[in-house]
Amino acid sequence: MIITKEQFEQIVSSATNSTSEVFDMISPHLQDVELQLRNELLGDTADNMDKVPGLEACVMKLICLRTYAEQIPQLDLVLTPTGFGVVSNQNLAPASADRVKNLLQQVVNAYEDTYDRCLEMLVGTDWADTALARVNIPNLIYTARQLKLYADFPSADVHRSKLIELRTRMYQAEEKIMQHVSAEFFEHMLEQARHNAFTKEESAMADYMCKFIGFCIAKNWPAAKSMLERIENYAESKVEVFVSYKDSAAYKVKHFETYRNEKEDSTYFFG
Repeated sequence: MIITKEQFEQIVSSATNSTSEVFDMISPHLQDVELQLRNELLGDTADNMDKVPGLEACVMKLICLRTYAEQIPQLDLVLTPTGFGVVSNQNLAPASADRVKNLLQQVVNAYEDTYDRCLEMLVGTDWADTALARVNIPNLIYTARQLKLYADFPSADVHRSKLIELRTRMYQAEEKIMQHVSAEFFEHMLEQARHNAFTKEESAMADYMCKFIGFCIAKNWPAAKSMLERIENYAESKVEVFVSYKDSAAYKVKHFETYRNEKEDSTYFFG
């Protein structure tokens, strides 16, 4: 992907400069970040981004923000014979460490939000069948927007790093769901999420499951217990629709019936 100085500065306004000096310092790293994102997120979809409306612009923003975030700490550093020094400019006062830290955090937040936006564009495409889809969507809640929707946070400033931080809790909650309605059914729900293909009943079930996960994250155990019961009851009431649940070993064990002796049987079984 070719990214010009004008495109880069339009995405990263704080890097705007009348000369190409700043962009020339950063541009060699753009291709490295593009390759990293291909390996972490896009896979072969990187060669056909035009098939997904808006994806190419979203990926360009992702590349620019990540490159800038990685390079900010060293933009004004130079190595001298006596050690590192800071580039001096008579017309500008150096920014405080706090200002630089705040700028870096803003850039990282924007990058994480853009990463989530790319994920939302990729679900429902051929990308959903790839290993990278399973890596990037290992849970029913897979974006910060969903996390804010289902978990009660005192701050609205929630980004992807918080999602990753809470991933262990999500796995634990999902394991509890699998114990009640089977691993096969839950894996089917994950596949439907990656393909953006929920039926009406599956959409309702996904909402119940995400609410349960949110309650577990918030450690609201009474609400979590009630929601888990609702999940199990809904699965039972829609068992003809939730085929993967009906065909699971967990369902068969739950509905196993012992043998009943009949009058015409030649042998009578005790037990």
